[in-house]
Amino acid sequence: NFVLEWEWRLFDKGGNSGVKYFVKERPDREGKYAHGLEYQMLDDDGHAWMQEGKMKPNDYHTAGALYEFFLPSTEKQLNGPGQFNTSKLVVDGDHVEHWLNGLKVLEYERGGEEFLAMKEKSKFGDRPEYGLQKEGHILLQDHSSRVGFRNIRIKILRPNSIKD
Repeated sequence: NFVLEWEWRLFDKGGNSGVKYFVKERPDREGKYAHGLEYQMLDDDGHAWMQEGKMKPNDYHTAGALYEFFLPSTEKQLNGPGQFNTSKLVVDGDHVEHWLNGLKVLEYERGGEEFLAMKEKSKFGDRPEYGLQKEGHILLQDHSSRVGFRNIRIKILRPNSIKD
């Protein structure tokens, strides 16, 4: 149970990064791969997929989304390349919230019916343990885009503290 807060900016048009949580290393053909749930950080408007029509505004790959699972609120406010954004991730048991620039953009229950249905449809559907670990690492993603992080803070919560 924790709250993770950070500021981030993408330096280039179309930039892509993320923060993964509940990360477990999993061997693959090339060695190790870090699998975990991902708070997506993306220059939505400038990303090539948006330009090519492969992605629509506020889909499962846009900023604030739980990558491949849940889309963020259409009311989100995203600062463009070169400008800092503030994000917050709240985890209390299986309850998870994604915040972007002061607005809660999504919430879900890990292991809940909706989560499991989305997982089944995602590219992670063949990994029974994906997203269900009770503990793991936090990872700042390198996705070949220039990204800056600052003011990274984590606070450990007592169980059910956000529901009090």
